[in-house]
Amino acid sequence: MNKTMLSLAGLLVLCGSAQAGETLDAAAVKKLITGNTAHAQSGNGTTFKSYFSPDGKFIRHENGVTSEGTWQVKDDGTHCVEGIAGGGCARIVKNDNGSYERVQPWSKAAITWTAIVNGKDF
Repeated sequence: MNKTMLSLAGLLVLCGSAQAGETLDAAAVKKLITGNTAHAQSGNGTTFKSYFSPDGKFIRHENGVTSEGTWQVKDDGTHCVEGIAGGGCARIVKNDNGSYERVQPWSKAAITWTAIVNGKDF
């Protein structure tokens, strides 16, 4: 019985880590979003688009309203957005289904990037 429980516990750990996704490093985050638009959904279901200009400017388009701020990627891979509501810093995690989670340290994924589109897409 102990062997069975250990096997089951090991299987659960493996399954959990497979679903967790890959946390991107700084180079991967920059390559993914620089000059591109992230189609996104917040935890409450709101959808919006965010464009990450190569010059560090950030434009968010939601329900016909445009907000602007700045963005950067720190050396540890943390993606930071300033100047808009819901900004702050977060890690970017790639999911198995091709989406990305913007995971802040104090919560589960607050924002899911459902698609990344080349260029400004709004």
